[in-house]
Amino acid sequence: MAAPKLSTREKRLLALCFGALALMGTMILANHFLQSRAAVVAKLSRLETELRDNQTWLSDQEYWEKHARWLDETMPETESLGRSQGQLLEEIQNAALDLKIRVDRQTLLEPVSQPSYREVSVNVRLEGEQDVLLRWLATLQSPERFQYVKALEFELDTRSRTPKPRARCDLTLARWFKPATSS
Repeated sequence: MAAPKLSTREKRLLALCFGALALMGTMILANHFLQSRAAVVAKLSRLETELRDNQTWLSDQEYWEKHARWLDETMPETESLGRSQGQLLEEIQNAALDLKIRVDRQTLLEPVSQPSYREVSVNVRLEGEQDVLLRWLATLQSPERFQYVKALEFELDTRSRTPKPRARCDLTLARWFKPATSS
């Protein structure tokens, strides 16, 4: 049996259908290409930014190596984080006692170990003359002692009847030590 011949109108409709399918296929491929291109452009931009950052770090290599040597030479070591934490608390208590600052509350915080340092910290609530307290707080943070103020909440004591203004503060003081060496 022979296939029926298509009329001119049917041939045009068939060509139009094939044209529409070809157009849709082209649109799908173009959309896929544009999405892939956008992803590649975004990745290229991210890599260019990373390259600039790395070049900046590389140009600062001498600076960072100098600081790394300083850390290796000067960062204190400790055998016992617990003992070091107790010493830090004792130093705070003794300094506060010498300055007539009252220690209301003291809390030993959990030691922290990172790849580049180990940290001990204590939290204390202090009360005393505002001027004395502020001057003492200003001396606590020290890169030479690897000591820094992690948190500080300071408030004036408005209920005090003394001639000199008084203040209270919650202080979290931390000290860093060299990381533990694996033997």
